[in-house]
Amino acid sequence: MGRFSLSFFKKSLILAGLLILSSGWASRTIEGVVIPDQFKCDQKEIQLSGAGVRTATFFKIKIYVLSLFSSEKIKTGTGSELEQRPICFVMTYLKDFSESDVDRAWDYQFKESVEYQYPELKKHIQELKSFFGAIKDERRQTIELLNDSTKFYENDKFKGEIRSKDFQKSFLSMWFGKNPPTEELKQSLLSGK
Repeated sequence: MGRFSLSFFKKSLILAGLLILSSGWASRTIEGVVIPDQFKCDQKEIQLSGAGVRTATFFKIKIYVLSLFSSEKIKTGTGSELEQRPICFVMTYLKDFSESDVDRAWDYQFKESVEYQYPELKKHIQELKSFFGAIKDERRQTIELLNDSTKFYENDKFKGEIRSKDFQKSFLSMWFGKNPPTEELKQSLLSGK
């Protein structure tokens, strides 16, 4: 009888584990934001590469949770790792912001962090800002880097696109260059934690 019970118990644990994994419970949660292990990007299911929290100011105010999805894990943020497509960034905001605050934040981050400059960059930053307004309530922005363009979504609604490989190079240098928004966020994206 004891042997049957133990075997039954083991089978029950294995079955429970499989149910948890198949139901999506294996996803991680950061600051209350559930981050799936896979994300549909350019009609393909791609894996979570890393995720972290963007903080600001001396007081470490939490701004958004950033999730990075790619076919192959991005571990160093250089070279061929960044040439794969699609790559998707998903930003889930933790606070509300006015449109002017959002615009200033994009201007600041491109000025401070982007290493790759090109003649049309200012025009493309203006386009990006025109796609997103104020941040209110639950707001999720998705940025898909595809072979021929970068597409922008807000709460799954298409907002626009920028057709420029130069823009993609600049955008990636913002997160993985020498002066990212925060070093802690960069390392969270690269470590897969």
